[in-house]
Amino acid sequence: MFGPAIPVAVLSGFVLWGSSRIHRRGGALRTRGIRTSATCVNTGAGSGGSVHLMIQFTTDSGEGIRTTVGPFDFPPARVGGALDVVYDPQDPVNVTTPDRVGSGKVALSFVTGSATTLLLSFGLLVLG
Repeated sequence: MFGPAIPVAVLSGFVLWGSSRIHRRGGALRTRGIRTSATCVNTGAGSGGSVHLMIQFTTDSGEGIRTTVGPFDFPPARVGGALDVVYDPQDPVNVTTPDRVGSGKVALSFVTGSATTLLLSFGLLVLG
């Protein structure tokens, strides 16, 4: 009766949720992110041969943070090595490498596209 509208709406909802979360976290790093040096304390294997880095750093307020960044095909540091990171002072575990902060345009495109698809799907459900 509703055809593909329900699965498309569900998929669009998940894409909207994920991409808006990525866009918000990246926006925090773009607007108030602080650049600092971190030390790689461990590595872990990700899917497809990628690598995650366990890092530790100290925030400007003196709080010690240990968290994971990645995945990387070519990790920017080995265990014991230093790497630059950008963190959100309001949420210090929101951290990434400076080259991954980006402009947010890709995530915003997914937010816009999935929201439009979700609205169209709901329209088809209501009208159909």
